[in-house]
Amino acid sequence: MKIGKVPPELLKKAVYPFLGINRKEVLVHSGFGEDCSVIDFGEYVAVASSDPITGADRNSGYLSVLVCCNDIAACGAEPLGILVTLLLPPDSGEDTLKALMESIHSAAGKIGIEVLGGHSEITPAVTKPVISSTAIGIARKDEYVTSSGARPGDDVIVTKALGLEGSAVLASDFEDVLKGSIPVELLKKAQGFIEKISVIQDGLTAAAAGVSAMHDITEGGLLGACYELAEASGVGVEIYGDKLPVLPETRSICGFFGINPLGLISSGSMLICAPDGQRVINALEKKSIPATMVGKITSGNHKIIILDGTRSPLNPPERDELYRAIEIGKQLQIK
Repeated sequence: MKIGKVPPELLKKAVYPFLGINRKEVLVHSGFGEDCSVIDFGEYVAVASSDPITGADRNSGYLSVLVCCNDIAACGAEPLGILVTLLLPPDSGEDTLKALMESIHSAAGKIGIEVLGGHSEITPAVTKPVISSTAIGIARKDEYVTSSGARPGDDVIVTKALGLEGSAVLASDFEDVLKGSIPVELLKKAQGFIEKISVIQDGLTAAAAGVSAMHDITEGGLLGACYELAEASGVGVEIYGDKLPVLPETRSICGFFGINPLGLISSGSMLICAPDGQRVINALEKKSIPATMVGKITSGNHKIIILDGTRSPLNPPERDELYRAIEIGKQLQIK
């Protein structure tokens, strides 16, 4: 298998048939495109999601908190806390463990959640720190949102800008490689994107304004998120490529590595489907959250991106562009 997320066809054969027994308390079960499970607790529901951090070196503790809590926010739920598993290689020192936990603590404090527990272990099974976080959130039973609710006619919205996480990771982990070709001030701006990674306010604000479906744009970037949401909802989608928000810093970094920003991990940006997209955009902008109308949900199962007047199939990348950039960056560091 290739590095990156397990592809949809393999998930359907090797994962989804083996999920135990469906419990009646579970309202949203595991499925392609759904990042969270939703569990019935009467008037309220518990929302749970789990994510690892494997691509980033710097800021990995901080990111581990935000990426899993972003999934909770994509359900219109408020994150309450996380459970963290830390796997460290045998040559790790106490300073490594402490630094990771300080970073996790900083992110948790920023978004107002608690580290509920977890597990820490030194193991030869890993060659660098691996962090896996499980987030728990809460929502009213009649207010949670899924990735499978998009309907034909819905407007498609993207918040902030694409590629924020990928840009921050590459600008931080490969600063030495990039600084000869990209201005230092631009790199510093890209490194600062780490402060824009949370979409908790995006999700809660949009859900209150009235949405059909939401999906955090993570591994696979916009292309992966659109494909997953459309598949989960059983609909088609048209994306207007010239409307997609990509910042100059991201374009420069992607240009250096020769990667596509639309396939780059994009935590910090929420994909939203709504019957009245302008209403949602207005609500987001009142919270100083930039938002852009970028497409429409269609009937059938055609997934299209329109770029420079050309209609092309919208397919998820085989792996996130971040991994390709990391490979290139490491080769350049060796040189």
